[in-house]
Amino acid sequence: MSILLLPVSLFIKQLNDLPVSYLRELPIYIFVFLIIFSIILRKKANIKGLVCSKVFICLILVIFFQLLAMLLSYADIGNDTLNRNPIKEFVKFLIFLGCILVHYVTVKMIVNNINNIQLFIKGNGIALIISLCIVYVQFLYLLFPTVFDDIVSIIGNFEKRFDRTWYDNGSYVQTMGRINGINQESSYLAAQLLVIFVPFILSSIKNKTNIFSINSKYNPVIFYLLLISIIIILFFAKTSTGILAIFLIVFSLWISLPMKRKIKTGFLLVIAGFVGYFIVINSSVVMNILNEYLFDKAESGSSMNRIGGTIALIIVWLKNFIVGIGWNYHDYYLFKNVPIWTTFNYEFQNVYKAENFYPILSVFFGWLAEFGTICVLFILIYIYKLLRDFRSLSKKAKFYKNNSVNIKILDLIKDSAHYFVFFYIICSLFVFDWSESIYLVMFFFFVVVRRYYKNVLSE
Repeated sequence: MSILLLPVSLFIKQLNDLPVSYLRELPIYIFVFLIIFSIILRKKANIKGLVCSKVFICLILVIFFQLLAMLLSYADIGNDTLNRNPIKEFVKFLIFLGCILVHYVTVKMIVNNINNIQLFIKGNGIALIISLCIVYVQFLYLLFPTVFDDIVSIIGNFEKRFDRTWYDNGSYVQTMGRINGINQESSYLAAQLLVIFVPFILSSIKNKTNIFSINSKYNPVIFYLLLISIIIILFFAKTSTGILAIFLIVFSLWISLPMKRKIKTGFLLVIAGFVGYFIVINSSVVMNILNEYLFDKAESGSSMNRIGGTIALIIVWLKNFIVGIGWNYHDYYLFKNVPIWTTFNYEFQNVYKAENFYPILSVFFGWLAEFGTICVLFILIYIYKLLRDFRSLSKKAKFYKNNSVNIKILDLIKDSAHYFVFFYIICSLFVFDWSESIYLVMFFFFVVVRRYYKNVLSE
């Protein structure tokens, strides 16, 4: 069943209008079913040690701080129309945490041995193939719209959607002319490709091992072709997040090289950069994409709102440094603290202001503003220890000759975890669906694998 976790997590089309996003999407119901099914089959799972005592205490503190923050914000906002009922919001927050716990329990119960670990990684490859098939059909639609119109319309039935006019012609790609997979928009697809799929590919290239089939011979051509196929989509997705993702991929490849190859490759990249520059400036298609979605975007309403929203989030965080303002209380405080000079654009005046909402456009500073410094520090410290443990386990495993410890798999997963966290944190400075099922499942996979190897190496 572990092979299904990531492919299932791709399908996030909303099924209903329930107040918590997880309850509107298919994956959470499948995960609950898998938990029940695993219990019925009596799969081996350490339910007794589900959550360690330190994590449990931190979780209780987060819940307490959030309740306190919500009550303080409710009292501070007063009779403003943007105020929210703290009890209702707190209940929704508990459901939100409960759904996150469901993801963790699912991964912990199903990914419980080395075979399931390998199947999970194969599931990542299957999810990547599904994604690439979808996005390349959309790419072909942009080239031959009449030929691929019907199939793109069918794919559009599975996409998650905002309450916007972006899907009026049947789907996002048909309306906007930009590739989105089955995500809300192009930037969310770019983040997903970078954070979920690129880490395993880069890890394979770095370790010269086929991560999707550990006993098969490593063929670098396959993995470089996968990477190139992702980079092509990232560029033609026509989003600044995609351009950033391309630079991060190239940087990550370069940084993993030995020093001598770094220097040689550095010179080659500089030369390739100059050659690419002259090719690009003479290509109207490429220049139009770069101008519209990178250079000109700096002066557009989208960028101004992102700048203004980020500044406002920082101000809100600094004013509510310890416990934050509470989950989902950001609208009032963002409108109150956004710099005036960033609000003179169509999107702010006719969407945000007209509809009385201001979305969080920088996830990381959104965490700090809503949850406060203490809660975010809990998470950052946990992630630091997770990566530190992987490095320690990798070193420790090399001293063992026991066949039960597969050093290759451990090293591959260690590097994948580092890439995942690096890309995730960079993306969090902007906006993406940080709490979607696919990101939680991937993160909890690394948490569970860390515990598995700790147990193996302690025996």
